[in-house]
Amino acid sequence: MDIIQLFGPASVPAVVFGSVLGVFELGDRLASQQRVKDPLSKWLVSFDVQKAKALPEGTQELFERIFGERHFSLKCFVLSAAFSLCAIVFVSIIVLLINPSLFFALLRASPVPVSFLYLPVWIVWAILIDYVSLFKTRIILRILTRFVRFQILLSLGILIIDYFTYKVLFRIGLVVMFYLFMLAYFAFSISDMVEVYGFDLLLDTSVFVPLIPEQGDFTYILFWAGFAPSIWMWLYVLALFVTRALLRSEKLVKGLRWFFDVEKNPFRSIGAVAAALAVIASVAILLVSAEVSRISSAS
Repeated sequence: MDIIQLFGPASVPAVVFGSVLGVFELGDRLASQQRVKDPLSKWLVSFDVQKAKALPEGTQELFERIFGERHFSLKCFVLSAAFSLCAIVFVSIIVLLINPSLFFALLRASPVPVSFLYLPVWIVWAILIDYVSLFKTRIILRILTRFVRFQILLSLGILIIDYFTYKVLFRIGLVVMFYLFMLAYFAFSISDMVEVYGFDLLLDTSVFVPLIPEQGDFTYILFWAGFAPSIWMWLYVLALFVTRALLRSEKLVKGLRWFFDVEKNPFRSIGAVAAALAVIASVAILLVSAEVSRISSAS
């Protein structure tokens, strides 16, 4: 605990910056120069924003290069599971650094009676939910790549639908998991479960509110870990347009092109911008969390 407190929340921006930059660096290594990097570089330095597509050519190909062309395949499932486990570890580290007592409280908490079975079994179940959620991300990415130009309102609408669709998927998975535990541990029959709980848990409208999930148990961490593909996708989209906006600055364009090395390493350039945006977001979250804790302590 002392070691954790030594690093504390102040290390979160550094962890976030390094992680985001590392993921984009990996993308830079996986991307094909001719089919992905060159179109991306051309899109970034293009000044004809009216004719340019919303997303550069090769975006969909990079996604398929990472997770495979066919979603319903063993390769995609294994890579999705690996991504889910990495995301769970990453989110756990962030929560641990921000609030160690909260992390261990979430770890001990369990909505089902068998806590020592709950965590590993739910992680396996979360991997399945994340696999379904990844299919959603794949579809959204295909929709975005077909836009002729970037439309902010439409993109915001898709982002909202993306978030709440994931909340519904996660809620269904949580309820099914709860029912399975009750059936297995207490040997309830399906009729008993329907009589006791009905469909209230599944139809609970709290899936839509609050906007941010409550910190009830370890599923709080699994929720954000499962939403990681969407977070990376929207961070990538935002970084694309921020990078191109920076490159269009007349005073900065020459220096930025040299610093970012857009022609040879476009993903590294976008990664630097994305990492900076992620750090800004993490600092904002830390400040809000500190203020909320102060208000809670005062009350």
